[in-house]
Amino acid sequence: MKKSIYAALMSAIICPGSGQLWLGKKWLGWGFISVSVVCIALLMNHLISRAQVIAEQILAGNIANDLNSIYAEVSKVALDTQSTELSQLTWFFIANWVLSIASAFWLGAKQDKQLQIKTAD
Repeated sequence: MKKSIYAALMSAIICPGSGQLWLGKKWLGWGFISVSVVCIALLMNHLISRAQVIAEQILAGNIANDLNSIYAEVSKVALDTQSTELSQLTWFFIANWVLSIASAFWLGAKQDKQLQIKTAD
């Protein structure tokens, strides 16, 4: 399998930046991984704080302790206007991932081309 395809698959399936690390581009790979980790941490922090608010409302008796009431509250929170920040963060994470795949493929293609030149000599 060509390096370009293998590196792109690594970045797509394992983790953004893993293909760059495999190709030897450590700074670029760790950059993609860092952006991904920060995005995931911010998303999880946001989601956990939302869940905590709902849990406190259930304990206070403001929301009934049944599946339908909890589901309705979670759905209402998901459609809240503050979710635009969450949406932007999600799109930033997706863009980082796609850029990581494209970058890994491009860097792998450059290395594939260099290998072809060396073997032709």
